[in-house]
Amino acid sequence: MDITINTAQNVGITYKPAGLMPRIIATVIDLALLGGVFILGSAILLNLYPRASWFPYTLLVTLLSFYHLVCEYFFNGQSIGKATLRLRVVRLDNRKLSFWDCLLRWVLRLVDISSSSGVIAMVSIILTSKAQRLGDLAANTTVIQENPRKALRPASHPTEETLPQFPQVAILSDRDINIIREVCREAEKTGDLQLYAPLAAKIKTITGIQTDLADRDFIRTILTDYIKITE
Repeated sequence: MDITINTAQNVGITYKPAGLMPRIIATVIDLALLGGVFILGSAILLNLYPRASWFPYTLLVTLLSFYHLVCEYFFNGQSIGKATLRLRVVRLDNRKLSFWDCLLRWVLRLVDISSSSGVIAMVSIILTSKAQRLGDLAANTTVIQENPRKALRPASHPTEETLPQFPQVAILSDRDINIIREVCREAEKTGDLQLYAPLAAKIKTITGIQTDLADRDFIRTILTDYIKITE
């Protein structure tokens, strides 16, 4: 079941919710990373402080426990495991993740993942319509799959003219493209080219595209690319 997130402009953007298995694999990657850091950190502490008490090791574990909170807040909803699987935590109202959102997910992680070995989280993800664990329900978030919703159909003999410059445009829906076209027509008709800046910023936020193209050229490329992947 796809998840439709309404933007501030009341544009519905459809994403594929992350499945249970990708989320489990992402968690395993994160656990392996944390385990490796703990082993390395413990070895360093042992060499530096061979007679050290339990305190340095407790401090190390405490710092590592903040991993998900720090990553999701500072890296726009992604831990290293999620980034590897192209997963991202998003708010269902498409607002930017706040520290409070990340904190809620982190605190409840102790309940639905840590204390139950993930059983509560798995049951919640399976039973909820938007694949949410308890932390997601509390923070009004979920985890999406960032792969394009629409499959790209390669041409028999791909060329620079047939391949899209920004394949991420596949995330956009027909409705989104129609709205983009309407804004472009209004900008050209009135000569108000400043309309391109917020539109380009919103497209980049939704698709994750990074480019140095001017806003007007970027939006025209987006429209051209959309035609390439849907024709």
